[in-house]
Amino acid sequence: MKRILAMLLALVMVFALVACGGNNSTTNNGGSTSGGSTSGGSKGEEGSIPGVQKTLTIGIASDINELDPQQQNDQINNNCFALTHQTLVFLTNDTNEQVPCLAESWEWTDDTHLVFKLVQNACFSDGTPFNADDVVFTYQKAMDPERSAVAATLSLVESVNKIDDYTVEFVTKSYSNELLSVLAGYPLSILSKEAYDDTSNEQPYLIGTGRYVFKEWKEGQSVTFVRNENFWGDDPGQADEIIFKPILESASRVAALQSGDIDVCIDPPINELSILQEDANVTVHNQAGTRLFYLGFNCAKEPFDNQTLRQAIACAINREEIINGVLDGYGQPQTTVVNRGVWSFYDDMEGFDYDVDRAKQLLSEAGYSEGELTVDLYISNGSPYTSIAPMIQEYLRVIGVTVNIQQFDEATLKSECQSGNQQMFLWRWNVIDRLDEIYTELFSTDYPTNYHHYSDSYVDEMAVKVLTEKDKDTRLQLSQDLQTYLVEACPQVPLYVADLVIAYNKNLQGTYLFGGGNHNWSWAYVALD
Repeated sequence: MKRILAMLLALVMVFALVACGGNNSTTNNGGSTSGGSTSGGSKGEEGSIPGVQKTLTIGIASDINELDPQQQNDQINNNCFALTHQTLVFLTNDTNEQVPCLAESWEWTDDTHLVFKLVQNACFSDGTPFNADDVVFTYQKAMDPERSAVAATLSLVESVNKIDDYTVEFVTKSYSNELLSVLAGYPLSILSKEAYDDTSNEQPYLIGTGRYVFKEWKEGQSVTFVRNENFWGDDPGQADEIIFKPILESASRVAALQSGDIDVCIDPPINELSILQEDANVTVHNQAGTRLFYLGFNCAKEPFDNQTLRQAIACAINREEIINGVLDGYGQPQTTVVNRGVWSFYDDMEGFDYDVDRAKQLLSEAGYSEGELTVDLYISNGSPYTSIAPMIQEYLRVIGVTVNIQQFDEATLKSECQSGNQQMFLWRWNVIDRLDEIYTELFSTDYPTNYHHYSDSYVDEMAVKVLTEKDKDTRLQLSQDLQTYLVEACPQVPLYVADLVIAYNKNLQGTYLFGGGNHNWSWAYVALD
């Protein structure tokens, strides 16, 4: 086994690529500039608040790609919107409790009417008061698929109505267990109706009620936010500015942290954690993760429209070896498609554990002899995909399946998967508390993020039942039944849930971290010695 692992790790080194940055174009709220690299800011320089470093710089593993909340649902973009925008409901990072934000209270008056009472002292970053008109505008826009990329998340909402200046009512087709969690998502942050009514404002989506204001985006280099001087709450941001700095190569992020160029290193390489742990100026934070990495199949395209073949591939993959080889043990394997930590997580079905003999038998039952099948595996050209892919290639070679690895930048990979050009693909999916974010968004027929192109009327019906069933025990059984069914159907092979590992300046304060990476940095700052 050690010899096999050594060979696989050698293959990893051959296939791993160093990702490079983007172009030099820059977008900001008032115009555009272009230019060179952005440093970590004024390290050690005191800002306007005594004892607080002026700039907080966060080294990220991928660049942002969209500044309009409703046109995306990517983790890195949502980290930005957590600074600039707010939602009606806020989700806590420890208990996943739904607590007030721009809504001070809410109540289901019956199964199809949800009424929100809004705060009365909030305002947007341009000083415009916040009220019910902004809420109604935001959700009417979000529900329009011609104007929003997240309309499907509100499929049960029929209308959003203004009762008075600080009361709004959601009318739904049926009761929803997860509507409050949907409304807590940053793609549904509240927008300013007045900013959109101003035809001279070319980027009205930049106006929010958050603690920071967008300043400048240099693609591939940095995105900068400054403290919102009009923030309405009693707990404003502490740092004068927060900068997200994409450093795609993980070792370079570590070097930047140790040199002081950045204050936070997202996803440090596992093989350098011991070095960071010995650095007196660095804290290495580790907690259970919620982001599931998986091998997906295009179930609508040969050869993986064959369920038995998908099962054969699942039996050929050694999840434990991937976790040890790629993560050095910082992760957990699982059988189910539901992320760890999500209510009703169930992992006691039989599934398809690593078993080469069974894999070969299922391959034969699927109608293929050893050496007959060649397939493509689409991956992103960054970590951890370039490490996992050659391991999967070797596992499938053992059962007589040839794998050609094709690498893309992340945006292109998503486009290829949406178009259905892939046969197999590596991807990840982060969920905090919403089952519908799994059952509907990953597996329901024709949903935009159903990269499996999987279609099953039973799954479609069960997804709705799990979303709308009010009896908790009945809903639990429905969810466990659906998980068991999906594991048997095998549209994907769950590989692991990675631990959350972040390294940062030992003086960093005010962190608000989530296991899947949807962090809120709006309270964070570096305290000066």
